[in-house]
Amino acid sequence: MRRLYLLVLPLFLLLGACATLPPPVSVDEAVKLSKEGVKPDALIAMMRESRSTYRLTASDIVRLNKEGLPEPVLDYMQQTQLDDVRREERLNDWDRRPRFWYGWYRW
Repeated sequence: MRRLYLLVLPLFLLLGACATLPPPVSVDEAVKLSKEGVKPDALIAMMRESRSTYRLTASDIVRLNKEGLPEPVLDYMQQTQLDDVRREERLNDWDRRPRFWYGWYRW
């Protein structure tokens, strides 16, 4: 019985940790919240907490600006896209990193 607790407890801890992330903030929701008077800093904090990434085109940015989304929020949304691209590049570069030789064994 004690072994069962030792197996089940980590599972519950993992499931509890997964449930702590807030849902992503969609583009439409960001526009709606902005129109409702949510300050740009608060909106950016919500986006940051949910770890949302936005892939916006130049025309999307212009359209969202016309719809009333503040420039700091648009800047943050564009930065998430740049950070995501850089993360992907780092992961791809990991496979192309130089290999080191230690005697006869290659790492």
